[in-house]
Amino acid sequence: MRIIENIDPDRILRRSTRAKYALLYSAALDKNYVDADDDSLIRIAYRYYDNRICSDSVKFLINYHYGRIYQNGDDYQEAMRYYLTAEKYALAAHKNYYLGLVYSRIGEVYSEQMNFNGALEYYRNAYDAWEKLRNPAFMNNATLNIANAYSSLGDNDNAVKYYSQALQAAVQQEDNDMVIACLSNLGDIYVNEGDYPKALQAVKEIERTAPDGLSIYQYRVLAKVYYLQHKIDSARYYFNIASELAEDVRDDAQLAYLSIQIELASGNSEEAANSINEYIWLSDSISRMVVSQSATAAEGKYYKEQTAFASYRLKVRTYFEYIVALLICTVAIFLIYYYRERMKRKQQQVERYMLAVDSIRASKNRILEHLAVKEGQEVQLKELVLSRFEFLDQLGRAFYERNNTKAQQEVIYKQVRNFFTNLASNPATKKELEEIVNTVNDNIIVKLRKQFPKFKPADIDLLCYIYAGFSAQIISVIIGDSVSNIYNRKSRLKARIAASDSAEKDFFIQKMQ
Repeated sequence: MRIIENIDPDRILRRSTRAKYALLYSAALDKNYVDADDDSLIRIAYRYYDNRICSDSVKFLINYHYGRIYQNGDDYQEAMRYYLTAEKYALAAHKNYYLGLVYSRIGEVYSEQMNFNGALEYYRNAYDAWEKLRNPAFMNNATLNIANAYSSLGDNDNAVKYYSQALQAAVQQEDNDMVIACLSNLGDIYVNEGDYPKALQAVKEIERTAPDGLSIYQYRVLAKVYYLQHKIDSARYYFNIASELAEDVRDDAQLAYLSIQIELASGNSEEAANSINEYIWLSDSISRMVVSQSATAAEGKYYKEQTAFASYRLKVRTYFEYIVALLICTVAIFLIYYYRERMKRKQQQVERYMLAVDSIRASKNRILEHLAVKEGQEVQLKELVLSRFEFLDQLGRAFYERNNTKAQQEVIYKQVRNFFTNLASNPATKKELEEIVNTVNDNIIVKLRKQFPKFKPADIDLLCYIYAGFSAQIISVIIGDSVSNIYNRKSRLKARIAASDSAEKDFFIQKMQ
């Protein structure tokens, strides 16, 4: 509350923010029991939201706080109209908290109008709403209101029952205000039933709970107890205190009636007659006020207006339905025409797509035929390369195995030696050999270099000769190493490849066979 009060509304520039501020401030005043009767604050929110789409909760709050303003100004008919409108929006919003609030306020209006049956109905509705929220404090407040309604109807049995329930719950919740209210009303019932000890005990409990908390109700109970016990001086003492605490015409009327009883008990007929005249005048004032501010009439008027409005809406709705039906037919005809034309276009488009598919299929067949030719050429190339490698291998074997004349051997030896020397030392020849090996074996040397970067160039060369299909003897001639070393190096390389994490190690090993 203090935080809101410290906000300067003149510094709020946006209308939406000012409207929210007005709603929040109105709710804070209501929660802090500040009974405002000026609509200047809530009018800000009303003007903003009146012609705008807003939630049912916002509409509830606007109507509820307008109802509070009129109730605080004793204009119960207008208050009832706004409360009933607020009830409609609370039901639409499915908010039990809002329903509990508005039902409690309608019950208060009926109590002020002395329509206690109506008050009892709405207090029960409020209790049902609070019960769904499982809020003990709100439920207990509704229980107290139900007890008050029964007490006003003269149903003391039910009144005592609900007062006792509310008192027990208030003690558990340590709600002293609720405890005092229950004890005060119970004391009034005990006095009327002639149970003076219980009435006095109730007042003593109030004094114990709140030593300075006695109100007009407790002093009135004490005055009743003592005059019924023919202790007139004590009765007058508490009556005078109660008179000083009277706040409205209803308090004055009840005190006038109590004065009649005290003066009659004391035998003072003249003062009793004066009190009777005063009581009659006050009762007439209350009756006129009730008649002029009939909440029941306001409720009837509200529902009559709602019925008339519903009839008008039904008539408008009928015309609207005819217009909507005509529009639907028009739209349906248009859609039928539109979709038929669209289907024609779709059919034409599908035919074009089918022609395109046929063209693509023919292109695919041509590509497959071309690939088949390419694959045949690749097979022929591989066979050619392998045959050349085989020739070299046979030539090398002949170099070792056949005994020719010395001159022939020298010629063969020089040719073969030059070929192998060139193959081992000439970069261009080595590159050409590597490309041939890659072509035949699916880029095997490229993959080796990538997956085994730590292999030495000599190891890569050895593997290249192995994958080219050269035997250990030929490789020994090419690189100038012994056959046994060739086998050992081949075994070590095979072991390193097998122990690696390479995904293609089986491929590498298979090609080394």
